[in-house]
Amino acid sequence: MKHARNDGPDLAFRLGRRVVTAVADDMSTTQRVVAGVVAALVAISPFGAWNEVEPQADPLTVGTPVEVGPFEVTVEKAATADELGHLVPAPGNHMLAVVAHVTNTGEVPEYSSTIGEAIPAPENVGIIPEAPLGEPGTVTEAAPGTGDAPDGADPAASPSPDEPGLPSASVVNIEDGTSIRILNPGLTYRVALIWEQSDTFSGDVIPLRIMALEWIEESAGSLDNEYWLLLDEVAFAGQIPVEPAKPAPDADAGAQ
Repeated sequence: MKHARNDGPDLAFRLGRRVVTAVADDMSTTQRVVAGVVAALVAISPFGAWNEVEPQADPLTVGTPVEVGPFEVTVEKAATADELGHLVPAPGNHMLAVVAHVTNTGEVPEYSSTIGEAIPAPENVGIIPEAPLGEPGTVTEAAPGTGDAPDGADPAASPSPDEPGLPSASVVNIEDGTSIRILNPGLTYRVALIWEQSDTFSGDVIPLRIMALEWIEESAGSLDNEYWLLLDEVAFAGQIPVEPAKPAPDADAGAQ
C-alpha cells in the first residue's frame, strides 16, 4: 500500500486535468493558459503542501529590543575573552559572551535560567559540549593543538545541531561580575550569557537565536501551573558581530 503522500501528486494531477477539461469550452485562450499553469503547479507540488505554513523568525539585530515571554531583551554585542571572572576555559579555548540588557516586564520575579534557556548556545561555532551525565571528565571535543580526539572524530568539528550536549549559558550580572539567579520585576539588568568556545572557530559573527516562551496557566500534563514554557520555535534570529578578545594588561606590559 502506497503512502498517502506518494499518491498526492497523481491525485492532484487527475483532479486538475478534470477541472480544466470541464470548463475549457467556456474559457478564452488566455484563461486556458492560466488554468494550465495552475494545474501544472498543483501537479508538481506535494499534495497539501500549500496548507503548511512554516513559522518565520523575526530579525534579531544589535541594539533593537525584542519581547520574549516576560522579558524585553536588547542584544548589545558578542565578544570573546581569555577568561571571565571565575569562568576560566580549558587551555587553548576562550569564553564567548553575549552581552544583553534584560528587563523583567512582568509583575513577579523570574529565574535567570528562563532567559538562559530562551537564548541557546549558538550552533556550529565551536561551543564546547557538556560531558555526558555520569561520565565526568569525558573528552567530548579535543583542545586545539593537542591532536587528541575520539577515534574517527574531527578535532575541529563542532557538535551537530541535531545532537544534544550544547550547554546552557552561564548568566552573569556584569555590574558586579557574579552569577545572577533572580531577575526582579521592573528592573533592567546588563548581563552576559557565557559559553566556552574552541579557538578553532575564527569567524567574526555568530548565529544567535531567541526561542519563543509560552505562559502556561494550568498544565494538563503535570502538577505545575503558572510557568513559562520553552517552545521548540525560534522567535528571533540574526547574525551578531563578535569583538575579538583584548590582550590582558600584563601581557602588554611584558611585550614592551
